[in-house]
Amino acid sequence: MLRLFRTFSRRLALLAATVFASSSLLFSPIGILPALADDGAQGNGVNVILMIGDGMGWEMTRAASIAKGAPLYKSGKGSGLFMQQLKGYTYSTTYGTTIPGTTPTVASTVYSTGNSALDGTNPLTGASPVRPGFTFNPAFNPGTPTRNLTATTSQPCSTGGSTSGGNLVGYDPAKGGPNPWTPISPAVAEAQSFDPEYIKCSYPDSANTATTLYTGVKSYNNATGVDIFEKPLETILQTANSLGKATGVVTSVPITHATPGAAISSVNRRNKYDSDFPALDSILQEAIRPDQGYLPTVLLGGGHPLDFENRAAASTIVPRGFTYIRESTYNELRNNPDSNRYGYKFLERDTRVTDLSVKTKDIVNAGKQLLDASKEIDPNQGQRLLGLYGARGQNGNVPTRGSNGDYALTGLDNFSVGSSASASTAPAAATGQPANPPNNGTQIPTPDTVRPLVLGETEATFIQRERKANPTLAQMTKAALNVLGKDKDGFWLMVEGGDIDWAAHDNNMENLIGNMIAFDNAIGEVIQWIEGNGGWSKNALVVTADHDHYLTINNNFPRLLERLGAKDLTFNKHTPQTAGHIWGSEPAIKYGWGNHTNRPVPVYYQGAPLKLKQYVGKDFEQYGFTIPGLPKHVDQAQIYQAMLSALKG
Repeated sequence: MLRLFRTFSRRLALLAATVFASSSLLFSPIGILPALADDGAQGNGVNVILMIGDGMGWEMTRAASIAKGAPLYKSGKGSGLFMQQLKGYTYSTTYGTTIPGTTPTVASTVYSTGNSALDGTNPLTGASPVRPGFTFNPAFNPGTPTRNLTATTSQPCSTGGSTSGGNLVGYDPAKGGPNPWTPISPAVAEAQSFDPEYIKCSYPDSANTATTLYTGVKSYNNATGVDIFEKPLETILQTANSLGKATGVVTSVPITHATPGAAISSVNRRNKYDSDFPALDSILQEAIRPDQGYLPTVLLGGGHPLDFENRAAASTIVPRGFTYIRESTYNELRNNPDSNRYGYKFLERDTRVTDLSVKTKDIVNAGKQLLDASKEIDPNQGQRLLGLYGARGQNGNVPTRGSNGDYALTGLDNFSVGSSASASTAPAAATGQPANPPNNGTQIPTPDTVRPLVLGETEATFIQRERKANPTLAQMTKAALNVLGKDKDGFWLMVEGGDIDWAAHDNNMENLIGNMIAFDNAIGEVIQWIEGNGGWSKNALVVTADHDHYLTINNNFPRLLERLGAKDLTFNKHTPQTAGHIWGSEPAIKYGWGNHTNRPVPVYYQGAPLKLKQYVGKDFEQYGFTIPGLPKHVDQAQIYQAMLSALKG
């Protein structure tokens, strides 16, 4: 019923905008709108908290635990982090679907993880016809790895196209390894038949995997809350709302990004961040429009438009980077923080940081402001909270924490290390000598060093003001718990460390460790809150990743990290031997892969309401077919099932 209602609402909004614009519902006094979808339902009092380290593979947790002083471990859960204190541990498959771009009768059909089952002739979600002749085939179709025997470059594999004609990528432990820590370097691969290129094939994205975590349905890359036919799926956030529970989404990156977006919307492309009211078919409008039948109680994260694009020599205090939120939406919220059409108490970072006549001591302390506001918001009265943050120069995320706890990289582009090292051209051969073999660029990065300072602003002042104007992920998490914990029926909350993924894309160990620790600090806040609010009999916590990248830590990494620090290993050491780690499958190349992989990810969990252990190694259902489980693994669809059962009791 919810699916039909939301589809009808989307079409109606597009065809009859003037009707919506005049709707008295949308202009009700705000912050105190009644819950719309619970119909008086009462929850079971259980709280379920899902914490997603975006891109947080097993090696990422190992790097962070070593940075915090834990000894090097080579298998299993490890120690040193808050997440590793949780009693339950397993690992999860993350694969999605792969669908041909043309009809199955064409011999040259190319499968892609980014295709839905619709032909894409109409950009509106769900409006295109089904591809001619398409029917779902549950066979596995991972793609064909390409091994580069010269070890001079890391080559990707083709995505799909096997003779099976299957539409599930699948995961084969005989090729990728039976667990996340099984070495798959070339030497070991030759001895044990593992293929180091295999996990590069048909890798999922955050929208796809988050959709599975929130709905139990595998979909395609770019899908946020829709299945392969672009039909809206009821997310676990919406289910929790219908059960009378409060709901929340917290992230260190833009609130309209893929991982949060898949919990709060159903659109066919993850880059549909926002649209001008009253249009729908965008993440933010679907999330915060009262006419959609549900409203998240708390939305906190990045995406603030204040010069997030890192433009140098900024000279205006007017926000102008309206990518993750439309200017019209932002103005409605900013100009009416307590009485906007969306029904939220709106908080934002202090935009006066670019006005140097405003002294740093007078910049609003965003963390304190948010925590104070969270104590006043009452979900039982229909009150809701939306906080929009993000540091200047950082692509929309909150200030970047360094590996040692400083914020020295705040304000610098998050995507400038690995890309510049691998995209640069190889050095030319000396005169009269044969051409150098191709490789992954010079392997010498040229990272961003220019912050968007205003005239007269120093680097130190910039960092100080940005830190004060933005909360940490831990503070946002604590604020969300303050609000949601007031609902006696219970709540569902998702917290994302989204910039872990950004650091991995950038092959940036300094940012990776810092962001991992920031995420783990948020986990510490949750554990502390649980222990003071009903304990593990009433609360369930799951910590996992949406997908992995391709990081390998060498045995000398702990020694190098202790002696030199992550910053030096990132910006000054550009060989695997001197840096102690590589990105990709080639042991001789440090910057060899800047994308996701299909490798299973760790799952840490605890709480009596969560029966995740019963799913380990078991089969699961997808599109009417039984899909075989893997020994000692769960699938993300089963994490959803375990959370759903906990919420329903």
